[in-house]
Amino acid sequence: MPIIWNIVKEATGTAEFNIAMKPDTPSTSSEPTPVRRRFGNILRKVRKVRGKSIYELAREAQVDAGYISRLENAHRNPPSPRILQRFADALAVRVDLLMMAAGYLEFDNSGRALDEGDIVKRVEAELTRPFEPAAGEAEGGVAIRSKVEVKDLLHQLEDMKRSLLDALKEGPTMEVPVLGMIPAGYPSGVEEYTIGKLAVERTGLPNDVDLFALKVSGESLVGVGILEGDYVIVSPMLKNALDQGSVCAVRVEGDEVTLKRVYFAPDGVILRAANPEYPDLKRATVSVIGKVVRLVRQFR
Repeated sequence: MPIIWNIVKEATGTAEFNIAMKPDTPSTSSEPTPVRRRFGNILRKVRKVRGKSIYELAREAQVDAGYISRLENAHRNPPSPRILQRFADALAVRVDLLMMAAGYLEFDNSGRALDEGDIVKRVEAELTRPFEPAAGEAEGGVAIRSKVEVKDLLHQLEDMKRSLLDALKEGPTMEVPVLGMIPAGYPSGVEEYTIGKLAVERTGLPNDVDLFALKVSGESLVGVGILEGDYVIVSPMLKNALDQGSVCAVRVEGDEVTLKRVYFAPDGVILRAANPEYPDLKRATVSVIGKVVRLVRQFR
C-alpha cells in the first residue's frame, strides 16, 4: 500500500508533507466502524429503555432526528462531548457511560482498558436503577464529576474550540502543540507534556481542532520516509476512520505508545513497521490515539 507524499512547503529549512494512504478498497465517510456500531447500539438501547422516540430525543437534545438515526445505524462518528451531555440529560443517564461508548473514556480508574463487554454491562446496570447524578468516583472505578461540573467543563471546552476555529480562519499557517516524543520502533512510554508549538501550513490539514504534533524517535518507518527527529501531525478526529495501513499513533498495553502502520485482521490488530529490522507487533486490541496526516522535517 503506497504512501503519496505531497510537499506543500519547503522554505527556511522546513519541509512539510501531507500523508494520504491509498486504500485497498474504496471507503466512504459513512462506512460503519466498531466504535460507531458500539455507540449506535448503546444509544438505541438507552433510548428505547427510556421510552423515547427518535423525534422526542431529537427535540429534547436539540439535534436533528436524521442525525440520531445515522448515529444509531453506525453511519456517523460519535458526537462531541457537548452533544453527549445533551443526550445524557434527555435520557436520564450518566454522561460518563455515553463517553465510554463513544470512545472518549478508554480506561477505568485502575488503568485497565475498558472493552465493549465492560461498557455494555455498565450501561445495562445503569438502566436497571433510577438515575442519580453522581459526584466524585462512580461505582465501577471510573472517576466522574458532578453534573454541574461536567457541564461547566464542556462549556469551557467549547469556548476553547471556538477560539481555535476562529484562529484557523486567519492566515495561511497555524500553530499546533508539540506533546513530546513518540517511538517509531519498539513501544515505550511517551512524554505526554507540551514541549512547545509548531507552525505548520494550514492547507491540506483536516478541520480538527484537536490536532497536535509529536516528535519521532526510532527508525522503524524509514521505508515510508519518516525519520528520527521528524515531527508528525496527528488528528484524533480521524482515529475512527482508518484505511488498512494508515500510519497512526497507538497506545498498547497501558501507557506504552508507538508509531506504526495499522492493519486490521480477523484475530486482532497488526502494527507493522516499514523497516525489515523491526518485526510486526500483533495485539488483540489497541487504542488508536490518532491518524498521522502530515510529516514536518526541519533541516539543520
